[in-house]
Amino acid sequence: MLQGIAPDGETPTPALVAAWLVMDTLRAESVPMWAATWLVQDYDGEWLAELAGLSGRDTREVRDLLPAALADAGVDPLSSRQAALKVAYDHIANMHLSGRAHWTWAVNQVVELVIGNGYASEVFEQPLGALWGIDDELGDPWSRTEDELAGIVRRACIEQVQQ
Repeated sequence: MLQGIAPDGETPTPALVAAWLVMDTLRAESVPMWAATWLVQDYDGEWLAELAGLSGRDTREVRDLLPAALADAGVDPLSSRQAALKVAYDHIANMHLSGRAHWTWAVNQVVELVIGNGYASEVFEQPLGALWGIDDELGDPWSRTEDELAGIVRRACIEQVQQ
């Protein structure tokens, strides 16, 4: 899930990685490279440095070190899947609102979250979760202009970050 992270391949934040860990959608093989980037970004800590030194082939080892490394980065464990979804949805909304991601990318990320979380009710409780039913709300989405769809996604993103 969320394989693209950002259209430009931006390294996810430690908080976003913590959310993916809770949702069990983490690409553990990528975490050591992200940890190395976090060290360059002035995060620090013994466990973070150890995680950055791993190859990523042993995903169990990565997952075992990750909670301590996230603590080094100042990220508290997320208490629930709902909290993890909030972090993930906020990331999607911020990517779009900052102009770093097209509205279609945002919708595709919502679809991946919904499917990746087994259509659980929690995924629909956030404002961006409503994009899953965009065709139910609007009728056939293909009858809408791209500008209309982009506006709907933008409004959902604004509501998401204001929540």
